[in-house]
Amino acid sequence: MNKRTYLFLFLLFSLFSIDSFSQDSIPSAKKAFLTNGVSSFGFKVGLSKKDVSNDMLFTMVDIDEIKNVSGDFSFSGSWFIDDNVAWGAKVSYGFTDKRITVSAKVLDLLIDASTYNSNVVSSSLNVGTGVKNYVPIGTSNRFFVYNETNITYSYLSSLTRDVYDRGENIKKLMKTTHELSIGLSPGFMYFLKQGFAFEFAFNPIVMYYNRSFIKQDEIKSGSGTDMSIDFKLNLFNVYFGFAYYFGV
Repeated sequence: MNKRTYLFLFLLFSLFSIDSFSQDSIPSAKKAFLTNGVSSFGFKVGLSKKDVSNDMLFTMVDIDEIKNVSGDFSFSGSWFIDDNVAWGAKVSYGFTDKRITVSAKVLDLLIDASTYNSNVVSSSLNVGTGVKNYVPIGTSNRFFVYNETNITYSYLSSLTRDVYDRGENIKKLMKTTHELSIGLSPGFMYFLKQGFAFEFAFNPIVMYYNRSFIKQDEIKSGSGTDMSIDFKLNLFNVYFGFAYYFGV
């Protein structure tokens, strides 16, 4: 199993361990628990780092080095407009820094160079709003499943710098994108104690519409429009976070 699988199992074990000594911290579910007037504030943080060195691709290309660092930070708030129905808003920021260095004789046939170095730096700012529908599981007011229908505006920018033969030829590509997306985000929430909840979610269905502007080597410019629907579901690409609910 990979590191994400171990982390997922550890979190599940921790949740059930906490449940064993805090059963009386949340009122019984004889009536709706998340009622009109309840509000919440939450955050999600994701960081990843990957380093590869002295590897080989298809036995033809020597990977001297690959470094990939990325992060996501998200803050959200919601207000319950009805029992188990909340309207909310969120803002998030993400970044990536990917560097790759390869060398091989076969590169001469592909890109007219014996060594190749690429650095891609990108960032994104996202602002969104949506409605969450909660469904309690059992009568303990501790477990909930939910689905969020959301709409998000994103501003994405990236700079790609390709270096051939250790600086003999350098190419730059700058790209900015304005994107509008509509998605469904099902998830699971568990109250660790009164007011304080742990949750995770994923985004299996998203529809995108974006407009991109490209500038190459500070000379050539271009633009393009794209619209797509993504139905991918990756159970190991989940978003973990914590939230505090006021008024419960």
